[in-house]
Amino acid sequence: MKASVLAASVALALAAQAPAAFGETVEARLERLEAQNRALEATVRRHEATIAEQQAAMTGAPERLQALEENLEDQGAAGASSAGDWFRNIEIAGLVEVEVGYVSPYEGDSESDIILATVELAISSQVNDWVEVGVAFLYEEDETDLEVDVAYITLANPDVSPVFLTAGQIYVPFGAYETNLVSDPLTLEIGETRETAAQLGFVHEEFFGSVYVFNGDNKIDGENEIGSWGANLGLAHEEEDRAWAFGAGYISDLGDSDSLHDLIYDNLAAVGIDDPSERTGGWTIHAMGALGPVSLIGEYLSATEEFDADALSFNGKGAKPSAWNIEAGYGFEVMGRESVAAVAYQGTREALGIELPKERWLVGWSVEIFDNTALSFEWAHDSDYGQSDGGTGKSADSFVAQLAVEF
Repeated sequence: MKASVLAASVALALAAQAPAAFGETVEARLERLEAQNRALEATVRRHEATIAEQQAAMTGAPERLQALEENLEDQGAAGASSAGDWFRNIEIAGLVEVEVGYVSPYEGDSESDIILATVELAISSQVNDWVEVGVAFLYEEDETDLEVDVAYITLANPDVSPVFLTAGQIYVPFGAYETNLVSDPLTLEIGETRETAAQLGFVHEEFFGSVYVFNGDNKIDGENEIGSWGANLGLAHEEEDRAWAFGAGYISDLGDSDSLHDLIYDNLAAVGIDDPSERTGGWTIHAMGALGPVSLIGEYLSATEEFDADALSFNGKGAKPSAWNIEAGYGFEVMGRESVAAVAYQGTREALGIELPKERWLVGWSVEIFDNTALSFEWAHDSDYGQSDGGTGKSADSFVAQLAVEF
């Protein structure tokens, strides 16, 4: 599943999901890390001077709503004053991605396809000085039926307090998963976690952090209670021509992640076990930096210990999966349009059971061909685990071209 985009501030996460050439600079992504959760991004964005850059891709919708409001007022519509206040606080955003892909797998014949990779529609409203509400819908061909991706309520007012509270179905702030490329990093493939959770956090100057609790999908020994939690902490700094950010996070049950939960239950069912008997935690660390047109991204994510062998195994014992992403990007203009080229080296350990490669090299280029419209290309070369580990020991290649539009 793609980096699902919207955790708690839905309208903004849509802009973040697009390639960097789409109009969001590395500096803007570092600003987003100050909140480290999408719930707080929307609030921070409205109250900090630098937030206007991140909203550039979505300026059309607010202006259209404002024009509609003014038109209603001109016509003398009844109740225009109160209705206008409601309209002014609504933000609508969307993202559509179409991809053409070619894959030469480890074994078997090559394949190619054209897919509607992503459709997202998000609505958020600042109800009053303290309350924001948002909802986002997501569709991914062959992967995700049309569904409510996130829905949240956030209580926050940075002018009064650095503390915020978010409750709802969100992507918990475990991992950053930043990239300039089309494909999600391998760290996301292990760690991304969507849950109905309550999150309490803060943003103070360059520091941010939060703790969150939820009733995970994993029912440990059949229990059905709020037993999972996590925390994150980080800082971000920006100057005129440079910026950097650093963060770390912990989650009490990595097995609750979107990719691991179903796999674990399938493995347990195969040996006649209903539920996991214990939680296996996870931790992550990530850093980003930008100096002029050059950007660097680094992230590492791992389980804290081995999973039970019946739940997730590697080489006949419990697996302790981990993944990393090291990426460099360079921004430049092509015929007056923003463009970014990037190269990444990614890898995993003990993740064969999750069907991830042992190593991956990627090269990509994205260019803004029209306003809010990007064309991206990416080539990836995967190396499988060796035969002694249960893999094929072979390599695979893939190529994808993506056309993405934000509105």
